[in-house]
Amino acid sequence: MKNVLMLVGLISLLVGGYFLYQYMYTAGEGYGRLYTALGIFLVSLVCWGIYFFQKFKEEGEQDISITKF
Repeated sequence: MKNVLMLVGLISLLVGGYFLYQYMYTAGEGYGRLYTALGIFLVSLVCWGIYFFQKFKEEGEQDISITKF
């Protein structure tokens, strides 16, 4: 599950960067690509947040179990 979140976060970051690049270098297209890029960046941020929350939660539980002895 963690690897899927990391992969989706990375892919959405790259796709969001592509849409942002398209928005910046096309004239008169409107804000559709910008909103798409921001939405995809938000998905990436959520995926990375969940990934790191799960990772640090597991490491914290391991630290607590070591100190219980």
